[in-house]
Amino acid sequence: MNLLLLTEKNRLENNIFLVEDERAEHIKCTLHGKEGDTLKVGFLGGNRGTGTLLNVEKKKILLECKDFSLPPPVPSPVIPIISLPRPQSFKKTLHFIASSGIKKAYFIHSEGVEKSYWKSSALEEKAIEKELFLGLEQGCDTIMPTLVFKQSFKHFLAGEEFAALCKNTDKLIAHPYHTAVPCPVNARKPTLLAIGPESGYIESEVTSFVEKGFQAVILGSHILRVEFALAAACGRLMF
Repeated sequence: MNLLLLTEKNRLENNIFLVEDERAEHIKCTLHGKEGDTLKVGFLGGNRGTGTLLNVEKKKILLECKDFSLPPPVPSPVIPIISLPRPQSFKKTLHFIASSGIKKAYFIHSEGVEKSYWKSSALEEKAIEKELFLGLEQGCDTIMPTLVFKQSFKHFLAGEEFAALCKNTDKLIAHPYHTAVPCPVNARKPTLLAIGPESGYIESEVTSFVEKGFQAVILGSHILRVEFALAAACGRLMF
């Protein structure tokens, strides 16, 4: 945890906040926080700043936060379109999305996605919120990403929402297609990035993206899991 993310639920009065969860234990037992110490804080949906610890207990900390003057970091230009991965990979992917500054991501169905993944408890609202919250604290961000779920590959690519997304953006698909080139470095405008399941897209799916103007790119000679492929591609595109 690199930043303590606060919400209105944590506010006791004006600039006084109360945290009663595992983060309080982390601050006391891992960070060895004590009264008078300062730490980085952020307000969900708002700015960042610093807080001063007023009282520290194992399951409860009280702090004063007078200054929220630092804006959130610059968002990532990447908009991922990800074939829904298995639940454990999904959780890691969410964490990376939030911690890396991605502000919108699509999760879609494709041929290689097990239908059971759509029924996983990992997709429950509270489970998703928890992973995104942790990711924001890791990345020192305060703005929650927007996630969109589409259970029909064909309908998504044929829809108006997808057509609007494709306007004025670079469009990449991470797949070793015969026209693939190395993934570019340093995205200069919003970039759609399609990443398939661990088994890869089938030929017709790749063709559908290419026909929509997507350039196939490769990240090396090895096949990566979804969360690692996303991180590797963003590492090139975001810097």
